[in-house]
Amino acid sequence: MDRKTALIAFPMHGQHKLSNEGYRTRDGHFIEWFGRKLVGSGEVRVVSRPEPRALAPLRRYRATSVAANTAPVSSFVWKLPSLRDRQRWWVDSLPMYHRALPSVSAPVVTWNPFLSLSSAWPSIVESGQAVGFDLLDDWTIHYAFEGVNQEVDRAYRKLFDQATVVTANAEGTVELAKRYGRDDVVFLPNGCDPERFDHTSIAAGPMTVGYVGKIGKRLNLELIVAAAQALPDVSFVFAGPVLDQEYKRPMSDQPNITMLGDVHYDDVPALLRKFDIGWVPHRVGEGEVGGDVIKTYEYRAAGLPVLSTPVTGASSRGLDEVAVLSADEQIDWLGKKAKSGPRIARVVTTLPGEVRWEGKADFILSRLGIGELRA
Repeated sequence: MDRKTALIAFPMHGQHKLSNEGYRTRDGHFIEWFGRKLVGSGEVRVVSRPEPRALAPLRRYRATSVAANTAPVSSFVWKLPSLRDRQRWWVDSLPMYHRALPSVSAPVVTWNPFLSLSSAWPSIVESGQAVGFDLLDDWTIHYAFEGVNQEVDRAYRKLFDQATVVTANAEGTVELAKRYGRDDVVFLPNGCDPERFDHTSIAAGPMTVGYVGKIGKRLNLELIVAAAQALPDVSFVFAGPVLDQEYKRPMSDQPNITMLGDVHYDDVPALLRKFDIGWVPHRVGEGEVGGDVIKTYEYRAAGLPVLSTPVTGASSRGLDEVAVLSADEQIDWLGKKAKSGPRIARVVTTLPGEVRWEGKADFILSRLGIGELRA
């Protein structure tokens, strides 16, 4: 570690995911911008959560896929995760973080609350450096952490108690922070980099309703299948990994649903040019996990009109051309659009300046005492 370290970042997962999927998640966007912003001040050390050594051959990534001015710090251990309870690895790996902690003193940003229960935490606290905790989802209600709920609570209590600054991406995560006593939490919604996206449509064939993101419990499967069956002349395209297998068969059985699998973030702008409408068919209430929807910003950056279920924040992000309708109303809305189609005109507007990831990165760095807050 010859180069100066300006910031240490603990993403939710690690460098393998960031590189092989593209920096498409909230933590990824921030890490990418932190690297750019800190050129000249030092680099960003990106510390992955420990991985079993047996998986090392599967965790390779191209050096060129690492964001500029960032340096991956990985740790592979001999311990194996439980095949019966994969969630436990979030907890079982915690004593192994000392192998990956850089031997430097620098401010820290984390998106993984379990950091506070890890073997890396004492050194972070002893360093006296500022700690930023940026909230993604509410893990106390997230289905992916049900099996380790008690540890999630402990991790939150400890990290909220020690963090210098807490930022939250949505109303649900603001309330999470307040439940743990952080009334000073800063509401910092998701956003996008508008310059990444092209407004020019190359859509062809039937009207195309597109979705980009994970395919799992956050989606309203009943709505998706019902829409495809009610509108056989409309093409529905889903780009993203299938996280919950019970979604795969019902969707793939519909002749007008195309499942592309995971699409690297670098390829998403070109894919959006093939859509007529950007879709957010999320479940409302049960299934929401307190976070914000990044794809809505990206659909609008590409000029796509958006159809969303009324998830929290869907109608309050300062974006135009976002139709927020209940599941019962969506099929009728899509049917009317299809009758006037098949092409749906792009609606190109300048997105509000506050949605840019760059400004959000500036804000966090300034609160950590790095750089100056930009207007």
